[in-house]
Amino acid sequence: MTDDLTYTRTPSGDNEIAAQFSLLRDDQKEVLQLVEPKASFAQLRSKVPQLAEAVLRRMLEELVSMGYIEPLTADVDMKACFAQPVSQPTIQLKQQAERQTLSGMPALKEAGYYVNILSRPANRILPRSGDTYHVFIIDADEINTLVSVRMLLLNGFNTQVAVNRDEIVAGLNRKPRPDVIAMDVVLPDIIGLDLLGRLREHPRFKSVPIIVMTAKANHDDVVAALSYGASCYMTKPFKPEALLDSINAVLGIG
Repeated sequence: MTDDLTYTRTPSGDNEIAAQFSLLRDDQKEVLQLVEPKASFAQLRSKVPQLAEAVLRRMLEELVSMGYIEPLTADVDMKACFAQPVSQPTIQLKQQAERQTLSGMPALKEAGYYVNILSRPANRILPRSGDTYHVFIIDADEINTLVSVRMLLLNGFNTQVAVNRDEIVAGLNRKPRPDVIAMDVVLPDIIGLDLLGRLREHPRFKSVPIIVMTAKANHDDVVAALSYGASCYMTKPFKPEALLDSINAVLGIG
């Protein structure tokens, strides 16, 4: 985050302010109320001088991850986004991903998918639109996509689908913003891990749960996906119910 980053409250944030009871701490709710109708980090810092800078940054990240606020940023410029090499995961991230992979591989082999336990939120993430969750599916596998979309629609999720770079950019810029991104790493004109890394570097998508769906299930593939920031790793083919379970897990539902 930078001092010129500006935030706006989502419909879920408005509902939280109006609610009689809240799961937020008093300091979190105070900051949420100050984002009206928008506020930059510098403005918020001047209004709550009692909060240390690091504490305020962490609180804003928490409010973003819970779906109560979102950063106001320019449209995603994929050309500029890929003009520079993606930041490589640190040694610490790689070591953490290695530990997660070793602990999760038995479950991956048995169930066909693995949810990164560190991505499970303490509280349910509310829809950014205020009513319905939106899932953005990035996958060139038409059959897998059709089955997944049908299952999600039947369970009350809104969906949008992208196959190539242009469709991905359009989907990322469309409102409402996705609450979950489910993506394959094998795409026709984008390197999947590069896209995953770019999304994790973008303030708008940094905290959005990202589920990786792929036929690649080797140890090194899982480590790479987790070290670049995947919230969940699923191998293809999988039962549609497994995707629903994974989405519910990364959203803190159930």
